[in-house]
Amino acid sequence: MPDERELFTGTAWYYAKYRLGYPREFFDFVVRYYGLDGKGRLLDLGCGTGQITIPLGRYFQEAIGLDPEREMLAEAQKEAQKAGVTNIKWVLKKAEEMSEALGYFRLTTMGGSFHWMEQEKVLEKIYDLTEQGGGLVIVSDSSSPWRSEGEEKWKDLQKQIVQRYLGEVRRTGNSYYVEPKERFEALLDRSPFRKFEVFTHDYIREWTIESVIGFLFSTSFASRRLFGARVREFEQELKDELLNLEPSGRFAEKVRVEALLARK
Repeated sequence: MPDERELFTGTAWYYAKYRLGYPREFFDFVVRYYGLDGKGRLLDLGCGTGQITIPLGRYFQEAIGLDPEREMLAEAQKEAQKAGVTNIKWVLKKAEEMSEALGYFRLTTMGGSFHWMEQEKVLEKIYDLTEQGGGLVIVSDSSSPWRSEGEEKWKDLQKQIVQRYLGEVRRTGNSYYVEPKERFEALLDRSPFRKFEVFTHDYIREWTIESVIGFLFSTSFASRRLFGARVREFEQELKDELLNLEPSGRFAEKVRVEALLARK
C-alpha cells in the first residue's frame, strides 16, 4: 500500500548522491558488537538508497533492503552494483507489512527511518523475526537543520530560508511533521527487546554549496518538488546567503551519530 504522504517522492537521486551515510566507526562497532562473520541475514527497514544495507551487507550471507518508495530501491540497486555487493534483495514494502514470508534475521537495522513508522507494532514484528541471540540497531545523526538550532549559523540559515518558501511549520512531503510522542529509548524499554546499549560517535563533516542544496532536496521537508515554480529562486537565494555568510562556500559541521543496539 503506497504512502499517501509521499514523503520522499522525487528525492531518490539526491538521496543517493548527497546523503553521505554513516562513518566507518559506526559500522566497525556494529560488526564487533554482534560478532558479524558473513553468516545469517540482515534486514534494513526504510533502507532508502542503501546507506546501511550496502556497507553491512558484506558481513552477511544475505541482506534484505525494504522500503515503501520504488524510486529509492531503484537507486539502491544502482549503488549496490557500483559497490560490487551482490547478495542484497530489494523489497518494495512498508515496515508494518513485514511478515514471516521475509524469513528470519540475525540483525535488523533502521537508519533515520524509525520515526516514520508505527513504532511499537514494528518493534514487535522485528522481535518475532529475529533469531535468538540476534539484534536490532536504530541509528540517526544530527545533520538535519531542524535538529541543531543555534549550534551552527549556516545550518540555521538553511532552515530560515526553507521556512520563507515553505512556511514556518516543518513539511513532510504532502503533510506536516509530527514529533514522536516518546523517545526511542522508552519504546525499547517497553518492547520485547527491553535492554539496549547506546553508541555515540562525534566527527566533523565538510560541506559545499552544492552538497548543502543537494542534501536539502533529498529530504522530506525540502524536496525539490515542494518549491514548485520557485525552486530556482530558492536555490539562488540560499547560495547567495550562504556565500555572504562564508565566502569560501565551505562549511564544517559537527556531527553526532547515535545508535541504540538491542539483543534478543
